[in-house]
Amino acid sequence: MRVSLWLKLMGIFAVIIATGVVVMLIVINLATATQFRRFVLSSDLVQAQNFAPLLADYYAQQESWQGVETLLATGPQPAEQPEMMSDMIGPGMMMRPGVMGPEMMRWRGSLLDRIVLADVEGVVVADSAGVLEGQRHPDKHLAVGAAVMVDEQRVGTVLVGSMVEPALNPLDQDFLRSVNLAVLLSAIAVGGVALVLGSIFFFQITAPVRRLTQAAEAIAAGDMDQRVAARTGDEIGRLARAFNTMTDSLERAETLRRQMVADIAHELRTPLSLVRGNLEAILDGLYELNLENVASVHEETLVLTRLVNDLRDLALAEAGQLYLQQDTVDLADLVERAVEGFRAQATEQEITLVTELPPGLPPASGDEQRLNQVLINLLSNALHHTPPGGQIAVSVKQVSAEERLPHSPAPLPPYPPAPLLLISVADTGRGIPPEDVPHIFERFYRADKSRVRTSGGSGLGLAIARQLVEAHGGRVWVESWMGVGSTFFVALPPEE
Repeated sequence: MRVSLWLKLMGIFAVIIATGVVVMLIVINLATATQFRRFVLSSDLVQAQNFAPLLADYYAQQESWQGVETLLATGPQPAEQPEMMSDMIGPGMMMRPGVMGPEMMRWRGSLLDRIVLADVEGVVVADSAGVLEGQRHPDKHLAVGAAVMVDEQRVGTVLVGSMVEPALNPLDQDFLRSVNLAVLLSAIAVGGVALVLGSIFFFQITAPVRRLTQAAEAIAAGDMDQRVAARTGDEIGRLARAFNTMTDSLERAETLRRQMVADIAHELRTPLSLVRGNLEAILDGLYELNLENVASVHEETLVLTRLVNDLRDLALAEAGQLYLQQDTVDLADLVERAVEGFRAQATEQEITLVTELPPGLPPASGDEQRLNQVLINLLSNALHHTPPGGQIAVSVKQVSAEERLPHSPAPLPPYPPAPLLLISVADTGRGIPPEDVPHIFERFYRADKSRVRTSGGSGLGLAIARQLVEAHGGRVWVESWMGVGSTFFVALPPEE
């Protein structure tokens, strides 16, 4: 069973809220109960201290605690009812002036809190609850009680409410329960609101993820037109933009793959068709089995071999697995030998080949055979696009590492302070259209879509040249002007 990310987040959030509510309730309940009991104890202590003078007056008048139970059970009446006060307190007892002050007003009518009075020996002489009379009260309880003093002599101790026992009276318990209930209801309400808001926020977070998932599934099914709107600048927005960039790259790669497969099929079809046609003609007796016809078939097999080798070299170079035999390379000598190899073909096409090789050029470091392959590909490309009567100029020069190279498409690597070596192959062909210049080094790319390779070219020469130059830590690029010609540049680092 697949559970959505939204449900997982909501479940985790609900567990966190429930845990927080439980912990909060426990902490608040304990804190409230503790603080409330301290408050009650403090209030009872004040009440006992206010009640102690009245009991002292009673003892002074009676000279004993006899009959004090009536006083604890009913409490004194207000000052405007002196006859009732006399009956309540007992015969012969006289109230001192000022006794019916604030202390007495705190103790009028029936008592809510339990009151215990112990004599000087700690024996309970009166208990408003009628439970502890005649028993000795614990010393630890008496220690917190209010002393009843007569003529600076302690005659008893009075304890009120929680000073007698930890239990709260019914009203206090009701109050504490109401506080705890209010906290519980508030926690439940806050948790519910948090869940609602969390569900909204989680939905906003997971909605882009769902769209990304749907788009990824569509792409996996072959629909490369899927894109995701990136509306924010946070991690989700960055993920959406990265996804769109990845999709664009996949779409381009898929387009190139299909185009490459079509181009390879096309490139292989022509020589294979010729080989098959010539062989069938020989088998059917239409062509004689002679050296000329066999040589024609052999020539087409060489085209196939060259195409397969070029594809292998390009695949190895793009994968970074092309082996380079590093050695010291004299670029002037390398250029001279490469040009001489094309001089006969150039003369046949009425094209002039010139070189500009200044003396004292520093050597380069690299694979001489691979660099020679780069020059051969560039010269072959120049011969294909230069008309009769044109010229191809090949030069090598030193360029400072700090000098800005002409129209370099990307910054060069951080080379040593020694000067760079710049090779240029310039032709006087018709030039490359500006819209085709960025793609000229792609495999099987043709600036002239109608051109057929009848000269044996594989259409991979410039792509291989770029990969070989970059494998040496260099750069290759082109400048072109329509109707004037093109110049290919190769920048290589010198030997360290």
